[in-house]
Amino acid sequence: MTASLLPYAPAVTGAVLLVVLVVGVLSGRAKGRWTLLAAGIVVIVAVGVVLTAVGGGPVTEDPGAELTALFTITLPLLVAYVAGWLVVRGGWLRRFLVIAISALLLVAFPYAAAGQATADAFLSGR
Repeated sequence: MTASLLPYAPAVTGAVLLVVLVVGVLSGRAKGRWTLLAAGIVVIVAVGVVLTAVGGGPVTEDPGAELTALFTITLPLLVAYVAGWLVVRGGWLRRFLVIAISALLLVAFPYAAAGQATADAFLSGR
């Protein structure tokens, strides 16, 4: 999967993403699924901020590097959670497409480049 998601082994990263996917599936099947979607996104962003602050972020005072680290940690978790939430609605073709697109996003999306582009756009005053 994404080796840069967490500074751990790829097996641990894969297990974390699988757990987040299952939590997304469970929240998508629950009665208050819209509330759980919003709450899950807020929790994942908070966890991403904590993980970035504790150990995933760079040892620099550059806010652009910190935002890049935040993107690298948080966005894959969000993709897994939302994919799990979406996969419970619809038929088997939609489920397959949601999992395939999310797997492609997890593997091929340039999280660090997106974080750096966001940092450049918002932090440099453009």
